Amino acid sequence: MSTPRKTKSWEELTFADNFMFCTVLENNPELCRQLLELLLHIKIDHLEAPQSERTSQPVFDSKSVRFDVYTKDDKRIFDIEMQTTDSKNLPFRARYYQSIIDTDNLSKGENYTKLKESFIIFICLDDIFGKELPVYFFENFCRQDKSLKLQDKAYKVFFNAKNCDKLKTNEEKDFFNFLKGNIAQTDFSKNIEEKVEFAKKNSDMRRRYMTWQQTIDEEKEIAREEGAREASIANAKNLLNDNIAPEQVSKWIGLPIEQVLALKDEMKTES
Repeated sequence: MSTPRKTKSWEELTFADNFMFCTVLENNPELCRQLLELLLHIKIDHLEAPQSERTSQPVFDSKSVRFDVYTKDDKRIFDIEMQTTDSKNLPFRARYYQSIIDTDNLSKGENYTKLKESFIIFICLDDIFGKELPVYFFENFCRQDKSLKLQDKAYKVFFNAKNCDKLKTNEEKDFFNFLKGNIAQTDFSKNIEEKVEFAKKNSDMRRRYMTWQQTIDEEKEIAREEGAREASIANAKNLLNDNIAPEQVSKWIGLPIEQVLALKDEMKTES
C-alpha cells in the first residue's frame, strides 16, 4: 500500500504547488502574460483576467472539468495546468479539455470557423512521454503526408521540467529549474518568487488555502469510497456468477443482502 502524500503547510508551498500556481497567476495578469509568451514563444498584446479553478460542465450529466488557469486574448484561448505527478491520463485529459473549451466558446448558430486558436498547456515536472524532450507540441496533421496540417487551430503542449536544460533560452531553463526547487536566477523567476512570498503574507489567501485543501481531501475521500463501493459490487457479481449463494456473498463482501439480491435480479435481466 502506498503512503498518502503529506499535505503541505501554507509556508511550504511553492509555485509548483497547484493552489499557489493558480493564486499567483490569477492575481498577476501581467505575470501570466509573460509566462505564456515564454512558454509558447508568441507575443500577446492584451490578456483577459486569468481565472483560476474555472469549472465547466457542458450538460448536467457530463463530466465537469476544473481548469487550473484559464485566460484568453482576442484570438486565442489558453488553459495552463500545473502537473507535479504523472496521472497516466494526461493525453485524454487534454482531449477532453479541448472539447470543453470549444463547446464553451462557440455559440448556437455560429460558424465553426469562429473557433479561436486554443492551447492546452501542461507544465509537468516529469517526462510523461519518455523521449527526453523538454517540450512536446502536438497539432493534427495527415498521416499520409505529414507536411499537410489540419489547421484546426487546436494545440496541446506538454512541458518536461526534467529535461529543461535542453531548452533554448536561459530564461526558460531557469524557470523550470526554479519549479524543481532551485534558486531563481533570472528576473522572471525572481519576480515569481517575490509574488509567492507576497501571497504567503496574505492571511485571507492562507484561509482560502485551508478551505481549498479541505475540499480536495473531501473529494479524494468520496472518490475512495466510490471506488471501494464499485469494487465490492464487481466482486459480488463475480461470486454470483460462480453460483455462490446470495447470503454467502453478502457475508463475504459486506454488502446488505437486499443489495446482493437486487444485483442478482439485475444480472438475470441483463442476460
